[in-house]
Amino acid sequence: MLSLISKLTYLHNIFSKLIISLPVFFTHNFSKYMNIKNAFYNLSLDQITGDCIEFGVFTGSSFKHAIRVDAKFNKKSESLFYGLDSFEGFPDDSHPYFNQENFKSSYSRAKKIEKKFSNARIIKGFFSDSLNNSEVKDIKKIKFAYIDCDLYTSAIEPIKFLENRLVIGSYLMIDDFVNIDRHGRSISELFYSTFNEKKMVFVSSFGVSGVIYRYVG
Repeated sequence: MLSLISKLTYLHNIFSKLIISLPVFFTHNFSKYMNIKNAFYNLSLDQITGDCIEFGVFTGSSFKHAIRVDAKFNKKSESLFYGLDSFEGFPDDSHPYFNQENFKSSYSRAKKIEKKFSNARIIKGFFSDSLNNSEVKDIKKIKFAYIDCDLYTSAIEPIKFLENRLVIGSYLMIDDFVNIDRHGRSISELFYSTFNEKKMVFVSSFGVSGVIYRYVG
């Protein structure tokens, strides 16, 4: 019996060291991509239609992944994918890590996504401007939304925009859901103050502090 316990302890120690050695970036993104894949599989299974939008494109990796999995599971998909980002970092320094220095990205690089995917739309500007873009304002039905803007202040307008545009069966994915800024605020506050919890079903968590919900009407 002691021998078995010793072997199990040895294996647990190996797994622990392996998990610790894996970069957080790797484990976070693997989990994120799997959740995006699962969401689009279910959207296809339930024949949910609408457009898709991502707030906070950065390099465009998750944005492109979403387009690919949508095409894989729904060959006849007519969904447009909107990617909104300032490409200038953040409008304030309310968080010690999520700041302009760490997250400024290239608009020209992201814009190339449109050449590869005809249903992609990359729109530059802070959300106060890009959400007033005529094409974005005309979006009526959203089947998948991903908020990856990291900060409470940056998430205010995206959540307000989505409030009356999510269709029944749609998915809302939010990264950095419970990260706390210098003022003690988190995106989770905005979510719970905007959406009726009975209509938003928790599906899964992903990565470091991400969540995914499904709107059931």
